[in-house]
Amino acid sequence: MAKEIINVDFIMKTYDTSKMDLWTKEQWKEWVGEPEDHTGIQILLINDNKLYLKVMLISFNEETGNMIFDFDTQNKLDRDINIQFGRWEIDESINNLSHEKPQYMEKRSVVRSFQRFVKRTHLESWDTITIEISILDAETNLSIRELEFQIKKRFIQVF
Repeated sequence: MAKEIINVDFIMKTYDTSKMDLWTKEQWKEWVGEPEDHTGIQILLINDNKLYLKVMLISFNEETGNMIFDFDTQNKLDRDINIQFGRWEIDESINNLSHEKPQYMEKRSVVRSFQRFVKRTHLESWDTITIEISILDAETNLSIRELEFQIKKRFIQVF
């Protein structure tokens, strides 16, 4: 079975704050945004006829040194599955999550939230994240699908 490699661009807007005194009302409104715009980092990884997987939030726990990923997912298949995370690479640091218990999902299940974390502090910014995932048949534990998400952060200057 060939691994599906999915490239994801995560666009982050930047603003030239050195020119704030010249901004128009519209530019100020764009920069401040609306309350519903402040959702944090959300990255849609896949949404096809078999699986929906989205990173809903990336946060840090300063006490434990963990970088926490909150996921929403939906199993669209007619069989129960396990989502087994494998190798995660964040810039140059590598974490292996294959020893962790897989995320079980019943067939045709509704979207549900779960977390995974890796050791990394909030002071360490990231530019690229690679996440390997195996979708396994829950009964046989045989691989149904192999996915690799290559997330690249891209900055665009708005004004």
